[in-house]
Amino acid sequence: MNEMSNPPYRHASRLWMAALLFIALVLGAFQPVAVAQADAGYAYYWSLTFDFESNADGVLQVVVGYNDGGAPQEPPLVVQSSVVPCRRVGNLTVSGGELKLNGGYLRCDLDVKSAVKRAVAQCAERVPGCRLEIADNEPYVHFRTTAQVLATNPGAAPIFYHPDASYAIDVQSSTARITGALTPHGSIPSTPAVVFPALGAMHNYEAFYSCQGGCDMDYFVGIAAETVATANAQVSFYTPATTVYIGFNPNSGLVAPTGTHIAKLVVDPPNHGND
Repeated sequence: MNEMSNPPYRHASRLWMAALLFIALVLGAFQPVAVAQADAGYAYYWSLTFDFESNADGVLQVVVGYNDGGAPQEPPLVVQSSVVPCRRVGNLTVSGGELKLNGGYLRCDLDVKSAVKRAVAQCAERVPGCRLEIADNEPYVHFRTTAQVLATNPGAAPIFYHPDASYAIDVQSSTARITGALTPHGSIPSTPAVVFPALGAMHNYEAFYSCQGGCDMDYFVGIAAETVATANAQVSFYTPATTVYIGFNPNSGLVAPTGTHIAKLVVDPPNHGND
């Protein structure tokens, strides 16, 4: 905030000096340092990771920092991690760094909005004026989900479900495919890719939605890749507390086939900033 220059009080009356001082105080009250710092902008980033090393819970990480082209500037001002608790439904086990689904699935409590608000509050404690609003439905230019999955039996397997971002794979004897569903697009299917061996082996699956110029979904199954063009629209993601699932789609009632193993799952919408 720029300071006002000293008034020419040496040649003015005390009344005039008092009036100028009052005006300066009023202007100062409506131009606090916090506003000047907030104008510079802040950005946040979050990611949800399940590594299944010791339990079935996930870890939600939130990063807040100065806005550097839409990303938190390095080093960030705040990095917070919180547990995303998951309840086991049906038959499943967690061992050897894998979630082993045998007709069961996980039901998890995800609250991105509260986690971001906590991180921003901590940021404000460290840097007066750190402000960042998060809406109930946030627009994301990018959205990525990756998973390492071993399919023992053929069939469609829901991997991750959120009302605005869900992913499933369909593995057959010699092919595998990914189907993502994002709001507002709905289902964005891919073409089956030849994978050998499709069954009985761990494969990397990735779905990366991006809007740069145009919007499209990039799918990767092992070394096979495909780009599916979509309408130009950012992903609208509901951030308050909601239930997410692993191995189950509540809309279709589909459960992952017995013998579906997930070694790691990452939901990673890249950076989001407020200018």
